[in-house]
Amino acid sequence: MAKVPLSVQYIRDVFEVEDIDRVWRELERRFHFNVKAWKEEFAKELYNKDRYKDVQEVFLIFGKQRIEPLLNIILKRNRYPTWIKFVTYVLKEKIEKRKGEDVFYKDRYDP
Repeated sequence: MAKVPLSVQYIRDVFEVEDIDRVWRELERRFHFNVKAWKEEFAKELYNKDRYKDVQEVFLIFGKQRIEPLLNIILKRNRYPTWIKFVTYVLKEKIEKRKGEDVFYKDRYDP
C-alpha cells in the first residue's frame, strides 16, 4: 500500500462537503474560473461515481485529474501537486486546528 502524504491525510480528516463550495469560490476569485460550468462537469462526474467513494473524495480526484493540469499550465509548473497545495491552502485554518489537536493528544495514550 502506498504511503499517503501527511498533507493529504489532513485534508481527508477535515474536508467536509460544505468545503467544496469554499474551494469553488477560491478558484473563481484567484483564477476567474467559470464555476457554474465547472460545477456542471463535477455533477456529471459525481453522478457516475463509484458507490464506495464519498463526495469529497470524488471532488478531490476530479480536481487532481481535471483542474490541476490546467493550473499547472497557467502557473508554468511541471508535475507539481498544485491541487493538493491549493485545497490545503483553502482549508488551512481547519488543518492547523487539527494539527494542534494532534500535538495536544500526542503520546497521551501509550499502547
